[in-house]
Amino acid sequence: MRNINVLNDYFVRYLFSSPDSNLILLDFINSIMLDSNMKTFRSVEILTPFNYKENYEDKETIADVKCITQNGTVVIIEIQLQGNSRFPERILYYWASNYSKLLKHGEKYDALTPVISINLLNFNLDDSNNIHSCYMIYDTINNRLLTDHLQIHIIELKKFQYNLLQPDLNCWLKFFTMKEKDNKELIMSDLVKEKPIMEEVQKRYNNFIKNRLMMNEYDKREAYLYGNQIMLEEERRLGIEEGIRQGIRQGIEKGIEQGEKNKAISMAKNMKDRDMDLNLISELTGLSIQEIERL
Repeated sequence: MRNINVLNDYFVRYLFSSPDSNLILLDFINSIMLDSNMKTFRSVEILTPFNYKENYEDKETIADVKCITQNGTVVIIEIQLQGNSRFPERILYYWASNYSKLLKHGEKYDALTPVISINLLNFNLDDSNNIHSCYMIYDTINNRLLTDHLQIHIIELKKFQYNLLQPDLNCWLKFFTMKEKDNKELIMSDLVKEKPIMEEVQKRYNNFIKNRLMMNEYDKREAYLYGNQIMLEEERRLGIEEGIRQGIRQGIEKGIEQGEKNKAISMAKNMKDRDMDLNLISELTGLSIQEIERL
């Protein structure tokens, strides 16, 4: 049986956005709410139905998964395999884009509803040990919440260690951190014992890898992601090499500049020891009167 990368966004959309995936999606979202000590939801409606045939090159313009809960809260889920320190701005931009679309022309602001952004990152955003972070808008002095309409969850999968989170989210992250070469049947068997909904997740995984059409699209997406990764690594390598070259040039220039400065200081000291006029010393060495007086 073939193993796949469970963080492949095509597979994630199949898992969460297929017509009958509501309960699986709801369970995943609620596991994050429980880990943040927040209210859970009763139901969700999928707004971005899974499409077998996708234009994966245009994927960057849409959320991986988008749904709406029974109380009108919109939830967007993003899978990101690569990123950098500027990734929070991208998250905020995606959140703002979805929030702004809630209000139609002429509608009042009370028509707006919360938007929750859930981001699964396969890289470390910072050096902290936080696996799951939740961000909202608070007053910096008294911690008063301004509004619950903005809620951003960031999950850094590379920091995941089992049993550090609430049980439900532990199970989900154990699933999403499975490696392609891991014994998935054994892992899934353990997860099913802990969390019954994982049995349905296992069935969907098996159905996915048996479907030729979906596996063909999966392979296309993997090739596209791999190509992007190679390009990004090459850009970083070239950037580092250029940075080294610039650093060498700047170091040489700074060394020459410092050498000239030291020479001027030495000359000024000798002139000052001979009681020469400070203005003349300044004119000959280029040092200021204040610099000469401190010698």
